[in-house]
Amino acid sequence: MKKNKKYRWGLKLATLALSSSVLFSTIDTASAATHTVKSGDSLWKIANQYGVTYQTLMKWNNLSSSTIRVGQKLNLNTSLKSATISTPTPKQTAAATPKPTVTVSVTHKPTANLVQVAKQHLGVKYTFGGSKPSTGFDCSGYVTYVFNNAGISTARKSAAGFYNTAKKISSPQVGDLVFFSNTYIEGISHVGIYLGNNQMISASDGGVSVANINSTYWKKHFTGYGRI
Repeated sequence: MKKNKKYRWGLKLATLALSSSVLFSTIDTASAATHTVKSGDSLWKIANQYGVTYQTLMKWNNLSSSTIRVGQKLNLNTSLKSATISTPTPKQTAAATPKPTVTVSVTHKPTANLVQVAKQHLGVKYTFGGSKPSTGFDCSGYVTYVFNNAGISTARKSAAGFYNTAKKISSPQVGDLVFFSNTYIEGISHVGIYLGNNQMISASDGGVSVANINSTYWKKHFTGYGRI
């Protein structure tokens, strides 16, 4: 019985010692949450000591200026609070991870068929206002016929009409349009279909033919490229 009594007293004493330890630890932490200004201290020096900016230190202590005095206690509680680190759940991680971008290359028009249709009419004669192989083509009539028969619907326009409605581009692809100015009238006056490698096919005075855009004549009248 005495033995049990001694055991209970021992347990009480251990509990008291543990409580005292926690109490003193709490007091130490509380005192560490302030800083007493000493001679030679500056707000910048103190802030640097605790790893914060002096503006943050001013904010914690509601200071309107950076002037401090010896013996003044500065609140540092905010700097000693434990930062809660949020571990994202698998669901959150999945939502935050951007999905990979898949780039799909899409040809802007069926160029292979377009070029095939265009070349089928090499040698067809030039006819002003013409828009059929049986009667001949002018430049815009030829473009209209080729595009429509390649499955790209477009209304009959003049060379200037195609230029005004086309999207202007600087790096042409096969099947884009090539425009020229001042060939027989002022302004946009001729249009051809770009074949790549500075080549175009168009209906000109000699009929439907392939020409080099950089040849002396065409280079002089070259205006630009367009896409429909």
